[in-house]
Amino acid sequence: MSFSKTIRRSLTGLLLLSVCCGPLQAAGAWWNSDWPYRRSVTVSVMPASRLPGRDIAVLTMRTAGFTKPDGSDIRVVAFDRRPTLHRLLMTGPGDQVRLAFATRPGVRRYYVYFGNPNASAVKQLEIRRGVLMETWRFAGGGVRSLSQVKKLFGRAEQLIGRDFQRRIFIGHNPFGPQNKVLSLFTGYLICPASGRYVFVSSSRNASFLLIDDELVVDNGGHHPPQCDTRQRGEIKLTAGLHRLTFYHASGWGDPIAVAAWQPPGRDRVVPIPAEAFAPVAIGEAGAMQRYGRQFTIDFFADHRGEAFMANRYYQRFEFEAVTAGFAGRNVRWKWDFGDGQSSTEQKVEHVYLLPGQYAVTLTAGTFQGELKRTNRISISRPWDEVTANRIDSLRDYAKIVSEYDFAALCPDSTVEAVKLLERAGFHDAVLRAGAAFVAGDEVPAEAVEKLLPAYSRQLIAAGRPAEAVAAFLKAEKMTNNPAVCAAMLVQGGHVVLDVQNKPTRARELFQRAINRYAGRTSSKSIRLARIGVGDAWRVSGDYDKAAEAYAAAGSRLNVAAARKPILKGDFARHVEDYLCRGAYDHAEQYLNRWVEAFPADKLEGYFSLLKVELLLTRERFAEAAVEAEILLGVNPASNYAAELLMLAGEAYRKTDRHSQAEDALKRIVRDYPESPLAADAAKMLKQE
Repeated sequence: MSFSKTIRRSLTGLLLLSVCCGPLQAAGAWWNSDWPYRRSVTVSVMPASRLPGRDIAVLTMRTAGFTKPDGSDIRVVAFDRRPTLHRLLMTGPGDQVRLAFATRPGVRRYYVYFGNPNASAVKQLEIRRGVLMETWRFAGGGVRSLSQVKKLFGRAEQLIGRDFQRRIFIGHNPFGPQNKVLSLFTGYLICPASGRYVFVSSSRNASFLLIDDELVVDNGGHHPPQCDTRQRGEIKLTAGLHRLTFYHASGWGDPIAVAAWQPPGRDRVVPIPAEAFAPVAIGEAGAMQRYGRQFTIDFFADHRGEAFMANRYYQRFEFEAVTAGFAGRNVRWKWDFGDGQSSTEQKVEHVYLLPGQYAVTLTAGTFQGELKRTNRISISRPWDEVTANRIDSLRDYAKIVSEYDFAALCPDSTVEAVKLLERAGFHDAVLRAGAAFVAGDEVPAEAVEKLLPAYSRQLIAAGRPAEAVAAFLKAEKMTNNPAVCAAMLVQGGHVVLDVQNKPTRARELFQRAINRYAGRTSSKSIRLARIGVGDAWRVSGDYDKAAEAYAAAGSRLNVAAARKPILKGDFARHVEDYLCRGAYDHAEQYLNRWVEAFPADKLEGYFSLLKVELLLTRERFAEAAVEAEILLGVNPASNYAAELLMLAGEAYRKTDRHSQAEDALKRIVRDYPESPLAADAAKMLKQE
């Protein structure tokens, strides 16, 4: 976590107190009317350091888009209206700036002014405090020597981030996911005593440590992370403040670097602690004010956590509306979070389902009319905090998302909402989100492909298979992508076949996918449609037509005929092994892979036998009986017919269908007298 965030959170209570007190906010007279906007700033308590150079504070604040792109209109002024030097560290992401400014002994209250389009740049503050980290994208180049690395920094164009850190100790890029980065640390080190100091640089890839511009540790070149203190150097220093410069060029992997030391009189090398660097205060911004307006509104947007699911992080923010110049009584609030969602609460939590930049607008109905404030908020992982590994409960996030207006979400966000809600068990919300999605018109094909299966599962679970079929048919019309259109028809066909048991209607849908899209796409959905036609004939009991359809689908594996029995046996042995070991998910996966590769094996019996065994083990007795009867209906001469009847009888008994169980045993005795199971079946009939 960055140094600024560590301190910033301790000031939350103080900030809210200052924001809510109108007279306190308005205490300072306006410095210059050419600057129409300002924020008050409260600086954390920090005694004067009495070190060379100015004491400073660092501030990150939102600007509502009113600053110039280069931030040259920003001015920092104490409450006595005396300007103080500052340095703009970075603008963005979104409507946000970060700056450092000089503080005065005993002065904790300042204003930051901005919004003057005619303002020109002013003299920048010379920073001689803390550890300032500046990171650029590394575009490649030599890193063996300090001169080479300095040239890389000189050519670097894309600034990724600039902020103060507690110390020179990193294991990832705190400004983002990029791992090809150049990082420059400038720290102001307080040496406790005069004498000889040992400094160590340990890093992945090149690093160089300088004290007062003198190279002390040369650790150049590409190399893996170092776990020792061999890259060291000595320098004689006087007590007091010294500049430590640390260059790090990371061309691959997460950037890893640490600067360590051994001061005089110490017996070992340790990472340079945060307290060894000159302190930096933290400024916390109050509500925005506008010149000539007594009453204004503003809001704070604070990141509160993240949740993880399926390679996606969802971000949770807390939004709070505040007022300046009046108490805020009887205000009617309305939030627009930029993702189609809204709220009327003064303080509210919101979950963003996708990263990106969102324009958040707060509208207030007041006695003076309608007031608005908009800030562009950048939503991404808090990269400076990822090593803390704090992950929130998915269910807590799903609870917030379950109240969303799904019709107002973009399709990609709706997909994420459905995935989250389904995983967390909010099934009713999945149904509402799915219904809102299919009520739309043209949407991205990928969103259709991802959302419809989850929506269908919930409709079927709710006993609404007809609606699931209708959703797939509507989805076919929501995109022009032939592969996805075919997939929707295939999936709808399987609901009709597997759930509604309507093979004729299912065959029509499978055939429609072939007729409409086979000439427009080489997607696997066309082959699956041909297999579906075979499945429909299989359920109807027509062996020849099923075999013909499966032959038209062909094998997924392009192998010689002599190898096919080997591969089929391999699939079967995997399923058998997984069943014996109780790895039922793996068994089901291999069953599906088996008949996707060789669909005609659905007609022979052994596939069905293993599938029925799996279904019985999972206590899906009705499905087990159906699968057994389908095979017996399409291929009563199967070598596995008697075994399937015995398993079907077991499934019937488990569901209290005793007459059907008895009939299964009778069929074994009557139709398969040559089977060893016939005697067992006869004995069981006598016992019953």
